[in-house]
Amino acid sequence: MIRPLVLSLALLALPAAAQEPRPDDRARLDQLDTAIGRALRQVLAKGSEADLAAATAVLRGAALPAEQVTVEALAGDWQCRMTKIGGILPLVEYPPFRCRIELRDGVLHFDKLTGSQRSSGTLQILDGAWIYLGSTFVQGEAPLPYRDFPAHLDTTASETLPDAGLLEITGPGRGRLLLPLPYRESLLNVLTLTRQPRS
Repeated sequence: MIRPLVLSLALLALPAAAQEPRPDDRARLDQLDTAIGRALRQVLAKGSEADLAAATAVLRGAALPAEQVTVEALAGDWQCRMTKIGGILPLVEYPPFRCRIELRDGVLHFDKLTGSQRSSGTLQILDGAWIYLGSTFVQGEAPLPYRDFPAHLDTTASETLPDAGLLEITGPGRGRLLLPLPYRESLLNVLTLTRQPRS
């Protein structure tokens, strides 16, 4: 079970009560390594050499320990690129989008700002990792606050669905948001984050 981690003062203020993932989302997060393995197996079995190179590129690099990644390091504008691995197709890459991480009213928010498929939610440290809990939605619609999703939902009834993922920072100005077993299309979504290091 995912449990809140006590934060050091270096991490600025986050919500006093950590938001618990929905049961389905907790299960998806717990299956991250399995989802990565299944997705890569499909790329190896059915994908091209270019697909394999792209999948390897977005997953390459060790993540920094979460306690070393401060809110200050995360906050700001990012270029983000979505790669969908496994599922309907072995791999699909999209052009770069704009994303933003910012502290609002003591809560760290993540927003994918461009593209037809958007996402909006919050980041918090749980079990020693930066966890994203949010809402995926279609451009022109409003996201549903994560806390308002029911424990059980009909995933065929709406394009607005819960998002749950693991945020990893792999170096200055580099990171990825791993979204295992999304409800539509793929086995693993990887949102690669890049920006110029701060001077």
